[in-house]
Amino acid sequence: LMSAYDMALSVLRSPPVTAVARRLTHSKLRILAYHGVGDPDGFASQMAYLVEHFTPVDERAVADAVHQGAPLPEDAAWVTFDDGDPTVVLNGLPALERYGVPATMFVCPGLIETGAPFWWRVTHWTSQHRPDTATRIAGRAAALTEFVKTVEDDRRRDIVDQLLGEMADAAPESWRQLSSAELDRWTSAGMSLGNHSWDHPCLDRCTPDDQRRQISDTHDWLCERLGAPPLSFAYPNGNFSPVVDAQLRELGYALGSLYDNRLTKLDGSPLQLSRLRFEADQLPERLASVLSGAQPALAGVVKRLRR
Repeated sequence: LMSAYDMALSVLRSPPVTAVARRLTHSKLRILAYHGVGDPDGFASQMAYLVEHFTPVDERAVADAVHQGAPLPEDAAWVTFDDGDPTVVLNGLPALERYGVPATMFVCPGLIETGAPFWWRVTHWTSQHRPDTATRIAGRAAALTEFVKTVEDDRRRDIVDQLLGEMADAAPESWRQLSSAELDRWTSAGMSLGNHSWDHPCLDRCTPDDQRRQISDTHDWLCERLGAPPLSFAYPNGNFSPVVDAQLRELGYALGSLYDNRLTKLDGSPLQLSRLRFEADQLPERLASVLSGAQPALAGVVKRLRR
């Protein structure tokens, strides 16, 4: 299956196929979902490609299209970043400003200005450097992060605290979180902020009260920071929750985003918009194939076959 997938992928990344796919999907919105920007040159190349072949739009334009039927330009693309990684501001913002690309960063206020690492960095580090510990918890070292995603949130927090205690002074210094000064630099550049929960749990593994608190505490923080209610929310890890969906409606959110690697349908729920997964170091051929819709379509077929 993987060999056939790789062969199909090479075909889909060819310029003729990408061009045809773009023509078939030019009326759809592309929402790009990044995390950090570890490769500033690669990201700059991607933004150059984006403005040459697509039309970047901001979250307000998307909200107006979804709720008021305002037209979006053909080949519209909205750039988003999850988690609030400092490299988005340090490495990504210069390219966004250079090419005039508006973007939204979904942040977790409970982690800003702290030395607390994202929990998945702790599990990844443990899998690589303490495989015996990872295997004891998850049965297989490489499976630790995925295993921790499946447990109830209280247990996840206990596991991560245990792993942090065992790491002692071995944690990388690069795990620092976004600073308030970097956040100010982002918003001063005209970029927007969205709700990504208070400290990034898998919300569907939290109690209903904790889910609502994760959303409302972040909402209040953003309202104070921005001087106005935020427009958009992105599900941590892409895990949809009916409890959160109801909370977002109650708070008046215009947009909610998943992480399902699909082109966006504007006639569905505005609180369950699809996004396309990207990393800053991915080759332009992949960027072109994903934005055209060809590669996401193939990934969907493979997923159905595996099931």
